Amino acid sequence: MAHTPQQRGRTVTAPLPSPHSARGLPDRVLTVTIGDDEDVEWVWTTTPDGISYVNGYNIVKRHRVD
Repeated sequence: MAHTPQQRGRTVTAPLPSPHSARGLPDRVLTVTIGDDEDVEWVWTTTPDGISYVNGYNIVKRHRVD
């Protein structure tokens, strides 16, 4: 069996809907697992009744500050 290096990373929780209601929201993102050198850009959508929630994300590399 081939040895697979253990991946390092962290799990990031998506922001809660606004106003707070998780009921009946299609395609809602709950968490994303990313690498130690990555960040998440959340993609928001708004329902016709005014609830904003995260329904997608982009994983981006962290910018190094020297």
